[in-house]
Amino acid sequence: MRTRWSWWILAGALPVGCAGAEIEEGVSTFTSGVGSASATASGSATAAEDGDDGDSGDDGSGAGSVDDGDGGSITQGTADGADEADGGTDEGPCVPSGAEVCDGDDNDCNGSTDESDPQVGTACETGLNGACSAGALACSGGELVCEANNGGGAETCNGVDDDCDGSVDQGNPGGGGACETGLPGICSAGTSTCQSGGIACVQNNQAAGESCNGADDDCDGAVDNGNPGGGAACNTGLAGICAAGTQVCQNASLVCSQNQGAVGEACGDGLDNDCDGTIDNGCCAHDICVTGVALVNGCHPCVSSICGVDPFCCATSWDSLCVGEVSSVCGLAC
Repeated sequence: MRTRWSWWILAGALPVGCAGAEIEEGVSTFTSGVGSASATASGSATAAEDGDDGDSGDDGSGAGSVDDGDGGSITQGTADGADEADGGTDEGPCVPSGAEVCDGDDNDCNGSTDESDPQVGTACETGLNGACSAGALACSGGELVCEANNGGGAETCNGVDDDCDGSVDQGNPGGGGACETGLPGICSAGTSTCQSGGIACVQNNQAAGESCNGADDDCDGAVDNGNPGGGAACNTGLAGICAAGTQVCQNASLVCSQNQGAVGEACGDGLDNDCDGTIDNGCCAHDICVTGVALVNGCHPCVSSICGVDPFCCATSWDSLCVGEVSSVCGLAC
């Protein structure tokens, strides 16, 4: 096989196939042998220095290429090009650099990239709210990233920010239904409410002062206890001593209850004791030991006895004879 070195043959008058040739131009140094070639370059030659090498190539630059003798080419100024002998680009064999890590390279030269970084799966914080904050390291695009274990969901009553919006148990999740608190009176009715991560029955009404309404307002288990709203003086609308009354809470309303009931008429006290609208009715008009108008039969037991034997005393006049009969008939002294 012949190797053409037109420019260097003319410049150095060296024969083809010599063991070596060196040009003292300060531009390039070449060594050639059968089946091999090498080249280094430290600058570029001008067209005047280069000249025509006899072929159709342009050899005016120290960074050019030469025929390697087997159909390939050698690029001057590169180390890899000197080793390539088949016209391709040689990247060299994979050299293991250690255990596989997440960096976009095949560190262990097994043909797979980033498949077994030992940090993958390690717990981490995503920086998101609530249930989305906990994560695990994953390899993505040659970098370790923290991926959330939970993508978030509907809010439930569990003390956790399930929807990852920064608020816990907002919107009363699971609550809103009617319930019984187990308390007496108006405190018994409640509404289910999410509190501290659980559903609780919260009373709709708080205990208050008792009022006369048929309800246990103070939630003590007794209805209208303490005569709420009552105690004031009132008028019953009845006659005589039955008129005076006091307001009392009865059957969820205030009524005027009379202070005393009707009794037998007491003569001479100026009261309507029997509440019939007449004061001292049935009483004697005057004392039985003095004369005067006829007395009503029955106004006194003695009058009844005298009128039984002397009707004049109860029909016409209570005269001196009637007064004398108090002693003779009734045995009373006047």
